[in-house]
Amino acid sequence: MDPFRRQFLKSVASTALCAAVPTAARSQAQFPSRSIRCVVGLPAGGAADIIIRLIGQELQKSLGQSVWIDNKPGGLYQIAVQAVQSAPADGHTVMYVNSSFVAVQAVQKQFDLQKDFQLVAKTGESIGVIAVNPNSPHKTIKDLLDAARAKPESLKYGILGAGSWEHLFMLSFERAAGFRGLAIPYKGGPDMLNGVVQGDLDFTLINVVNALQFQASGKIRILATRATERLPALPDVPTLEEAGVKLPLKTFWSGFMVRTGTPPAVVEQLRNALMSAMSTPTVFERIQSMGLVYKVDPAETIDVINKYIADELAMLTDLAKLVDVPKQ
Repeated sequence: MDPFRRQFLKSVASTALCAAVPTAARSQAQFPSRSIRCVVGLPAGGAADIIIRLIGQELQKSLGQSVWIDNKPGGLYQIAVQAVQSAPADGHTVMYVNSSFVAVQAVQKQFDLQKDFQLVAKTGESIGVIAVNPNSPHKTIKDLLDAARAKPESLKYGILGAGSWEHLFMLSFERAAGFRGLAIPYKGGPDMLNGVVQGDLDFTLINVVNALQFQASGKIRILATRATERLPALPDVPTLEEAGVKLPLKTFWSGFMVRTGTPPAVVEQLRNALMSAMSTPTVFERIQSMGLVYKVDPAETIDVINKYIADELAMLTDLAKLVDVPKQ
C-alpha cells in the first residue's frame, strides 16, 4: 500500500477513535473549561465572605480560570441551594456551606445536603465565644453559670431566630451546663452584640471574629470560648471545657460542596486546589488575624467529614424537637 495512503488511513482511524470518546470524559479531562462560580448564601462583606474571596483568588491561580463569587442570601439558604441544584453537575458551580445549613435542614427539612450534594472539602472552623457587658457582675464563666443555675430564666441571651444554629447551640449549652436561660431573637450577630453592649442581654454566644473587634474597644468582655484549646488571639480566656462544660455540639464548621453526580476526578481536583489555597500565607495569615481556626488536615478525609456532618445533623435534629418553628 502506498505509504502516504497508509498514513492517511491511520489519521482517519485516530480521528474516529477520538470522536468515539464520551463527551463527559473529554469535558472531565478539560476541567475547568470555564470560570468557576462559587454560590454563597450570605450577604457580601461579612467575615465568611472575606475569606471566601481570598480563597477564590488563590483558586484562580491553581485552576487557571476565573472564580466569581455569587452571593445569594435569604430564604434560609434555599435560594443558594436551588441555584446550585439547577446548575450542571460538572464542578464549575460550587456552594459554600456551614453548620447553619445543617441546622436549617434539621428544622425545616427543605433540602438534604448529603443526598443532593457532595462534599469537596471542609475548609475551616469558626469559634464561638460567650460574651458579657464589661460592667457585668459576672466576672468569670463560673459566675455566670452559678447565677443562671440559681434562678432559671433570669438571664437573657441572644439567638439568630428560633431554630437557628445559634439557638440549637444554646439549647445544647443549657443541657450540658445545667441551667435554663431566656432566649431573645435578633436579626444578626452584630445586633446581638449590641444587645450585650446596651445591657439588653446578660450574655450571648457570638462568632469570635465580631467579638474580638468589640472587646478591643472595651465594649464587651469575653468569658469563655467554645474552642478545644485556648485561642492565640485570646490566651487568657478559658474554654468552656476548662470550666467543666463538656458540649457534644462542636465548632461552627465551613466548607464547599458540589452537586451529587459530579465526576470523582473533578471533585478531587477541586479538593486539592482548595487545600492548596488554604495553605497559602495570604489566606492563612488573614485567617489567624481574624481569630479563626482554619486547619488543612490531610488525614481528615471526605468520609470522615461526612460522618462529622451526619453526627451533627442527628444531634441538631434531636435539639430541633425542643423548638416550635413554623416550616417555610
